[in-house]
Amino acid sequence: MDSADDSLPPSATVDRTKRTHTESFDPTEGPVETIVDLVAAASGRSLVEMPPIYEVIDPDALNALFRPRNSGADLEDRVFEFTYEGYHVSVHGDGRVRLTEPTNPTKVTEPLE
Repeated sequence: MDSADDSLPPSATVDRTKRTHTESFDPTEGPVETIVDLVAAASGRSLVEMPPIYEVIDPDALNALFRPRNSGADLEDRVFEFTYEGYHVSVHGDGRVRLTEPTNPTKVTEPLE
């Protein structure tokens, strides 16, 4: 069941049974800002309380990965997944970011190795 949540952006959807949050991103801007906003809202924290996403992933590279190309390359099938602040983050080439809430709330960001 999808429903709006007051702490999430108006266009975000929440599936409480699967503990997921979904939001669209502007492909010309990339998904990073949407990811940080969505994780902050889902966790009930302000952006200043969030650790920088660059501690987990290269934000410029992630945005570039989902930016439309002049070559006409199809991004629809592209998916990139990682963990940020305990949330499983899936970025989809069709312009969606999906968060899955942590099953272990004490889990923190997993840094790049």
